Amino acid sequence: MKQDGTTGSDENLLFGVFYGLEGDTWTESTFPQEELVMESKAASGLNNWGMWLIQKVIHPLTIFGTPLFILALMIHLVSHAFYRDTYSGIRSFAAVLLPLIVVTFIFIFQRELLERLGRRPTLLSFSASLIAGIAAMAIVRFCAYSTIVPVSELVLSGSFSILVFSYVSLQENKMLSYYYGMICGFLVYIIFFGFPVS
Repeated sequence: MKQDGTTGSDENLLFGVFYGLEGDTWTESTFPQEELVMESKAASGLNNWGMWLIQKVIHPLTIFGTPLFILALMIHLVSHAFYRDTYSGIRSFAAVLLPLIVVTFIFIFQRELLERLGRRPTLLSFSASLIAGIAAMAIVRFCAYSTIVPVSELVLSGSFSILVFSYVSLQENKMLSYYYGMICGFLVYIIFFGFPVS
C-alpha cells in the first residue's frame, strides 16, 4: 500500500509497467495508459481492413461506377451513330435526351412519383433493379447499332435517369438498393453472356 492509498497493482493499471534492460540489470519504468489505448486502436484498425475496403472501395465504386458505366455505353453508342451518319447520330442523341428530360420534368413537378420508389421494400427494389440491369444489357446486345429505332439509347438513358434522380430524391438506404441491384444485373449478364457491345 502506497502513502497515497493506491496499491502497486492500481498504479500498474493507471500507468502500465515496462521493464527494460539497462546494462546488466533490469529496470522498471512507467508510461501513460493512453499509449496502450493508441496501440489497441491501431491494432483494431488493422483488423478492420475489411470494413475499410467496403466503405472506401466497393461502396463508392457501386455508387459512382454504375451510372458512369451506363454513361460510357451511351457515349459509345451515340459516337458510333454519328460515325455512321449525321442523321443516325441526331436520332441516337435525341433518344438519350428524352428520358432525361421526362424524368427531370417528373422531378420538378411530380416529385412524389419518384419518392414512391423509396416506399417499396428493399429486397423488392433490389430484385427489380437486378432484373432491369440484366434486361438492359440484353437489349443493348440485340438492339445496339440499330438503324431503325435507337432502343438501346432509350433504355440506357432511362436507367441512368432513374439512378441519378433516385440519388437526389430518396434516402440513402432506399437508394442503395437500386444501385446495387442494377450493377449486380450488369455483372451477371457480363459473366454469363459477355460484354453487350463490341
